[in-house]
Amino acid sequence: MNFLFEASVGGGIPIIRPISQCLAANDVIEIAGILNGTTNFILTKMIHESMDFQDALSLAQKLGYAERNPAADVEGDDACRKICILASLAFGRHVYPEQVHTEGITKISLADVEYAEQWGGVVKLIGRVKQMESGKLQIIVCPMFIPRESQLANVDDVFNGIMVRGDSTGDVVFYGKGAGKLPTASAVVADVIDCVKHFKARKYLYWGEGSPDYIEDYLDDKVSMYVRASTDNEALALGNAGHLLGKINHLTRKNAPAGEIAFVTEAMPERLIVANLKKLSELGVTIENTIRIGEL
Repeated sequence: MNFLFEASVGGGIPIIRPISQCLAANDVIEIAGILNGTTNFILTKMIHESMDFQDALSLAQKLGYAERNPAADVEGDDACRKICILASLAFGRHVYPEQVHTEGITKISLADVEYAEQWGGVVKLIGRVKQMESGKLQIIVCPMFIPRESQLANVDDVFNGIMVRGDSTGDVVFYGKGAGKLPTASAVVADVIDCVKHFKARKYLYWGEGSPDYIEDYLDDKVSMYVRASTDNEALALGNAGHLLGKINHLTRKNAPAGEIAFVTEAMPERLIVANLKKLSELGVTIENTIRIGEL
């Protein structure tokens, strides 16, 4: 008996079969992608039409892209489950959703979208997993600033894009409709055909048991971070930020309210960024939002 599940990730995009068969000669180094069409539609409206989050969500619900209760999408849970499937398949051991640090897009504002543009990119909800030298995995679901040059930056509306980085192939990107009755049905029927063609034969899609120590703490990962904050003294706050976090890239936007500052840190362990932002807040700076920088 064969149990196939191509439609579980990416809707009509072939991804399970390519990882298990077409890329079998590669050691997969990293997988990163836009895995949820609803959140991508919302962010696309925020980026290109300057809609705020609530208006974009309401439109997604009206068009049938978002459920009446959209929590599974906008809080990142759906993308989390999908990156767990891809990680388990690519790296050979089970990854559980509760092991994955997951953030949604509910805190993303138009200010963040504008600062992303000034930085040179866009905001996307990304599910990403990479294998460390120790053999353990770093895995996360969260909004990221993605540079315009990235192949994922132009994946818009309800489309999904999944980048698989192999040691031999380099980056391979799978793009297409990640949801909808016809794309999903296409993947389901393809699995049925595959099962019929291999009747009385076994197709092995297998991974071993996971463990609590298989996933590294996301705070140990080395990242750059975008920070938006408010303060009574912009020059002093930026000076203190530079003192605590090293060289920072100061960002500006048109019509920013008085006291708003934004910057991008150097790459360092996230744990260190969190600790130093706490010190910055103790100096009278209110941290409004933080978003990781995705080097994808």
